[in-house]
Amino acid sequence: MFLLSKNKSILIIWLIGAPLLGSPIKDTTNIIREWVVTEQIIGEESTEWNIEKEALHDIRNALVKELEELDQRLAESEEEAVGAAKQRAELMEKKEEIEETTYSILEGVEQLQNHIDETFKLLPTPLIKRLEPFREKISLEISDTNLPLRQRVDTLISLMQTISLFHRNVSLERQEFSLEDNVSREFQVIYFGLGIAYFVNESGTVAGYGSPSEAGWIWNRQDALAQEISIGVDILNNRAMPRFLNLPFPEPKEFKK
Repeated sequence: MFLLSKNKSILIIWLIGAPLLGSPIKDTTNIIREWVVTEQIIGEESTEWNIEKEALHDIRNALVKELEELDQRLAESEEEAVGAAKQRAELMEKKEEIEETTYSILEGVEQLQNHIDETFKLLPTPLIKRLEPFREKISLEISDTNLPLRQRVDTLISLMQTISLFHRNVSLERQEFSLEDNVSREFQVIYFGLGIAYFVNESGTVAGYGSPSEAGWIWNRQDALAQEISIGVDILNNRAMPRFLNLPFPEPKEFKK
């Protein structure tokens, strides 16, 4: 009886050992059967191992691919972080420039506002009344008002332009004030800018001139000027032909600001 097997050593032992040991055929058959079962188990385990090895190989490939993707994402994140840091630095630099410019503008606004406050002392009462609502908008501290900085600057510039326009023109105003006799009267007042003004009442009996001072406008009575000033009023009201007026022009006096 011959048994073909990959393990030739077992065949030789069986051929040689069987007659010497005198083992029963039944025992030999059982041994062969167990050996065959063992071979089958080894074959099955080998097959399973190959399947598991392929699965592990697939898992390894998947993990390698995932690691590559993570490395790529990390690299992109680092680039984005660098870009974000650069952008943040640029924004901070721009913010500092804007803050510096804003502080400079605020200083200029404060200086301009102080200049307007000083200029208001020289303005005639009618002009002050017209400009006072606009001045009140900027009279508060910047921290105490909701007025935007740009609107605040625009208001200051408008005030300066209005004052400058009044100073460059001859204006006729109706105004009430009192003279040395403390009697309040209404006068027609001709303002030659902010330098000098001439007043006369409706009846042409009381007249004089005025000039600005740090305490406001000072009015000097000089009734002899009534007729000439009345002619000036008529010219401005288009009731008389233009001509030169013979009016005194007192020397301006310096006053402390």
